[in-house]
Amino acid sequence: MKKLAFALLTIAACGDNVTVTRDAPMPDAATTPRAVAVSGNFMAGQPGVMSSLDLISMTVAERVAPTGAIGNDPVLRKIDGELFVVNRTDNNVTVLDAATFAVKEQLATGAGSNPQDVAAAGTKLYVPSFGSAGVVVLTRGTTTATTIDLSALDPDMKPNCISAYLVGTDVYIACEILNDTTFVPRGPGKIVVIDSASDTIRTMFDLSQLNPFGVFEALPEDLGGGLVIPSYTFDDLTKGCVERITTGATPSSMGCLATNMELGGLVNHIEFQRLGSTPIVWMTVSWFEPEPIGNLQGLDLETGDLWPEPLTPTTQLLVDMTTCPDGKIVVADATMDKHGLRVYDGGLEVTTAPLAIGLKPASSHGLVCY
Repeated sequence: MKKLAFALLTIAACGDNVTVTRDAPMPDAATTPRAVAVSGNFMAGQPGVMSSLDLISMTVAERVAPTGAIGNDPVLRKIDGELFVVNRTDNNVTVLDAATFAVKEQLATGAGSNPQDVAAAGTKLYVPSFGSAGVVVLTRGTTTATTIDLSALDPDMKPNCISAYLVGTDVYIACEILNDTTFVPRGPGKIVVIDSASDTIRTMFDLSQLNPFGVFEALPEDLGGGLVIPSYTFDDLTKGCVERITTGATPSSMGCLATNMELGGLVNHIEFQRLGSTPIVWMTVSWFEPEPIGNLQGLDLETGDLWPEPLTPTTQLLVDMTTCPDGKIVVADATMDKHGLRVYDGGLEVTTAPLAIGLKPASSHGLVCY
C-alpha cells in the first residue's frame, strides 16, 4: 500500500418530451472554471435541478437550466461543448449548451424506456435503456428513434443495458443481464461493441464480474487508454469490482483495478488525475450497513495500490465527484442536515461548509467540471 503525502501535492417510468421554459436569467457564459451538478428527488411530477459552481469565487448559481430540462432522476454527461442530461424516469435526453445552459433540444426515448446513459456519434445518440430490447438510437434534429436489438442476450428479452461510451467509431455498451423479476444477475455482465457507421454489432464479450452497476469512464491515453466500469451485486459486498476494458481491434476484459471488498463498498463515480507524475484513479465509494458511508478513495494506477485511507472524513456522506482542469476535486455530500458541494485542492478541503445546489445531491453520476 502507498499513500501520497498531501502536503506535497501542489497540484424506471413513463412519459416523453416535456415542455421546456426558462424561469431564471442566463448565467454568465464567461465564468470559468466551473463545476455543474444535477440532482433529483425521485418524486413523480417534481423536477430536478442543475446548478453551477464558480471555482474562483466558490459561489453557486442554483437552477441554471430551464424548467423542464432536468427530471427527477437525472444522469449528466459532458461531451465536447454540450451537456447531456439523461432523464431516466422522464424518458428523454436533454442537450444543453455547456457555456450558457440554453436547451438545444430534447429527444424522447419512448414511453417506459427508462434510459440510463448516452454516447454521441455525429448526429446520433446511443442510449442504453432498461425498458427496451437494448439501445435506443436517436437522431438529432428529428424525432426518429430506432432500437439496436440485444434481446437475445437475456431470456426475458430485456438485457438491462446501463452504459454507453464512444471510442473512435465504436460504441461500447454495458448490459447487466438481470432477471427482471428477482433482479438477480443471470451471469457475467456483457459488453457489446457497436459500429456506429452501420449500427451493427462488431463483437461482444463477457466481463469478469456480474452486474455492471454504473457508467463507463475512459482512461486517458497517456495512462494506457481503455475503459473502466464498476460492478456490484445487491446482496454481497465481497463481489464486484472496478473492471478495466481494453478497446480497439480486439477488445476484452483486463480484470479488476480494485475489488469492492478492498474498497469497502460500491463505486459510484470514477475519474482520473495526475498528481505530479503519479496517475490517480479517484472513486466515490458507498455502503449502507451498519451505518451509511460515502467517501473518496484514491488508487495509484502505476503501482495498483489503493491509498490506505479515504481522502474525506467519516462526517461526509459522498455520493458523487468530479475532477477539474485546475486540479481541484468537487464532491457531492448527501449528509442529511448539511448537504451540497465541497471542494478539495492538494488533498485538503478548501470549502468550510457544503455549498447548496437547490436539492440534496442524489445522482451517482451528476457532476462534471470544465
